Amino acid sequence: MKTLFLILSLLLVTITTNAEPVLDITGEPLIPGAQYYILPIFWGAGGGGLRPGKAGNSTNPVNVLKAFSDLDSGEPVKFTPVPKIGLIPTDTLLHIKFAKTPEGISSGNWITVKDLGETWTVGIGGPQDHEGYETLSGFFKIHKLGYGYKLSFVPYINTALSADIGTSIDNDRKWRLVVTNEQPYPVLFRKAVATSFGI
Repeated sequence: MKTLFLILSLLLVTITTNAEPVLDITGEPLIPGAQYYILPIFWGAGGGGLRPGKAGNSTNPVNVLKAFSDLDSGEPVKFTPVPKIGLIPTDTLLHIKFAKTPEGISSGNWITVKDLGETWTVGIGGPQDHEGYETLSGFFKIHKLGYGYKLSFVPYINTALSADIGTSIDNDRKWRLVVTNEQPYPVLFRKAVATSFGI
């Protein structure tokens, strides 16, 4: 039954849009509510996966950081397309959240925070988790990029605007996700061993 539902969802997306399903590294479509690691397409010097961590003046792990080691897959995330459908097409609006919310944080939901000078970075939680900094909530998108994918941010206040998600190393040598119009961060997705289908 689950397989039939996925096939019908795939046909609906193909017929109604030019989008194609986002695939994990095994070639399987990403499923809303399942858990995935977001990994760099380039290993070695490309570093590892994404995880919540502390950066700048934060005292809690409210920043989305990229691991320096390619042996570190990071923490899994869940994707929720808007509207909710049975798979995740490219270029569709999404919510992204870490599957496990760090202790002391309001949620694992991704938002953007202006906490790196004039640069917007990717964080988690809500405004209450980033006191003293401007925050901006919105959607994310996954776009095809060569052999992999890239992420972009779309603010709630104007869904006609969007910017790519890239990476930047800050003064404390933390590898941070940033909102940029320059170099997008090419990624792949690997399904986590333990998955949950609750959205």
